[in-house]
Amino acid sequence: MLIISFAWTTAALLAVDDGLDVKTCTRRSWNDDYARMFKAGTQVQGWDRSPRFKGQQVAVISLVQDAYLERTSWMPDKDYKAEGLLWMEKQGIMIRGQHPREFWEQWKAKDEIVYVVRFQVLKRLAPVGVYLPGERVI
Repeated sequence: MLIISFAWTTAALLAVDDGLDVKTCTRRSWNDDYARMFKAGTQVQGWDRSPRFKGQQVAVISLVQDAYLERTSWMPDKDYKAEGLLWMEKQGIMIRGQHPREFWEQWKAKDEIVYVVRFQVLKRLAPVGVYLPGERVI
């Protein structure tokens, strides 16, 4: 099974707000051959960080569409929420010491071409709540 490491957005991946998944989108700098494996309907393991760095699986997600390329400068405003950043902002969770909005604006300004991966969470394998990468919760 494929793996995506969510690192600093793991808490958002595990969160639920009014019965809905908080994080439903992620963006990745992948090579084209690797990205082609991420097709609609594929189940993917969600990890808190890479297994190479003693990460652990925290969720199973299902892709709702094929991964596709997009410039970060074109990221729609609605994806601030889909990336889990609005929820993180409300929780007071920073990303590498940055406010989520500041992180988002700097990311957009970079104008990088990245793959967009849209998904739904099928199963949470760790407790919902504020969760930092590498915490042992299982």
